[in-house]
Amino acid sequence: MGSSSLARLAGLLVGGYLAFSIAGCSDSGVDISATDILLAETAGGSASSTEEEVGDEAGRVTEPAAVGEPGLGDLEGNSSAGGQIPAETEQYSTPPSSPDLEMPPDSKPVNRIWGIETSSLLGEDRLESISGAGADWVRRNAVFWSRVEPVQGTRNWSVLSDLELELISASDQEIEIVLLVRSTPRWAQAVPGLTCGPIEPTALPTFADFLAELVSRYSQAPYNVRYFEIWNEPDVLADGRFIDPESPFGCWGDRQDPFYGGADYAEVLAAVYPQVKAANPMAQVLVGGLLLDCDPVNPPDLTGGGLKDCSSAKYLEGVLQAGGGEYFDGISFHAYDFYGGELGQYGNSNWGSSSKLTGPVLHAKTRYLRSLLNKYGFPDKFLINSESGLICGTTDGSEPVCQSADFNLTKAYYAAVAYAGAIADGLPANIWYSLRGWRASGLLDQDGQPQPVYDAFAFSAQELRDAEYISRITQYSGVSGYEFSESGKTIWLIWSAGGSVSVQLPEQPSAVLDVFGRFTSNDIVQQITAEPIYIEWDR
Repeated sequence: MGSSSLARLAGLLVGGYLAFSIAGCSDSGVDISATDILLAETAGGSASSTEEEVGDEAGRVTEPAAVGEPGLGDLEGNSSAGGQIPAETEQYSTPPSSPDLEMPPDSKPVNRIWGIETSSLLGEDRLESISGAGADWVRRNAVFWSRVEPVQGTRNWSVLSDLELELISASDQEIEIVLLVRSTPRWAQAVPGLTCGPIEPTALPTFADFLAELVSRYSQAPYNVRYFEIWNEPDVLADGRFIDPESPFGCWGDRQDPFYGGADYAEVLAAVYPQVKAANPMAQVLVGGLLLDCDPVNPPDLTGGGLKDCSSAKYLEGVLQAGGGEYFDGISFHAYDFYGGELGQYGNSNWGSSSKLTGPVLHAKTRYLRSLLNKYGFPDKFLINSESGLICGTTDGSEPVCQSADFNLTKAYYAAVAYAGAIADGLPANIWYSLRGWRASGLLDQDGQPQPVYDAFAFSAQELRDAEYISRITQYSGVSGYEFSESGKTIWLIWSAGGSVSVQLPEQPSAVLDVFGRFTSNDIVQQITAEPIYIEWDR
């Protein structure tokens, strides 16, 4: 960690953040609010644009939903703090292999999972910040079908001219792009007025042709895009009463269907997949980033009694039941945790996850998705967590608790654990949302200055890039962690579930480092706290 990073951290610790209020958080510190709907505000884009101005880092505003409506805001849920959280029981079987990134064997790292979403790679040193953090991937929510083809059969690719510059720059930096395609033109809307909504079946051949042309243009040099994501959070309810019709979220969900309309999305995949592969067999089609609001197998308790409706999370099963499994290469999904109001504490009660028992929610969602893929005979499909992050507060993250030193340090701790956990789960990419963030999740602050999490992200990429996952660390009561092996080195990342735990290590370590890469000691007895530490042994 450089001197500038230390100065930033010191500034957090002495800059008046030590005293704060946790008003707005629940007693558990995990359930942030009841049923709030997340809507998009305009962020950037052309002043003359009248639709789809919202970028991938749009400000998101919360409003109350009607009672019982499982709108997008339910991702942090109306479940009660008293819902039972299962103990850690996961067994990590060998995951499917990641898509080959075609690097020379002598230079190919074991892991290239570090990713960042941003609303642009142009200006403000964004690309420099991303490459400086060691990121391998960038997700760009950037291709609006409605802008390219506002009139059926007439395509204006010049609207993507700025994006083309971004893609060239990313390719020059050997950054892998996940290119997200969304926004239904008015003439193709199955639900009139919903730009975020599903495509009219009669328009699917046109969409497939559009996507084939897109892939043909941008999967070749100098752009070299290989990952194409079909919509964002399609498992959100298709109802303009509960979501901005032009939001960056999906809104394809059908509450009348027990599988929330997944069969309709399967029809889209069946239409586009053959066309994409004909354009470039190496192109990878991703199921649009699934919100996966809550666990449909073990629904959480509602604060007013009963169980939460988690039918929207059955969307993928609807896709698979309808035969859609033959028409995609991988699944993009989203996994956020929520700050618990205390240093090192976080969780997502909608999935029974917490820092004290299970670690990041990405584990629970990964297990669920793999169980469905195994059930329907597709165990080799890969998973990408395309929106990962620790979020705070109930509105925009401006609450005092979300600006505190404890939250900023917890976010740094979370990044270290989340990326180690993503390697353990065999994900080819784990993409942080985002460079500037929402609800205080950003790697940079709103002035573009790096937060402590930026340095933790960067050191994680440095420390674990060539490390092979071995196993979970379970031999110490009250301590969680992951073991990795690197050429000539064993690495542990460990932390306590609560309080301070004295641990005698199996042998004297070569070094013990904090999440920022600073040397702390090489003592054989370590006090393990909520702050994760890397422990190294030379072999």
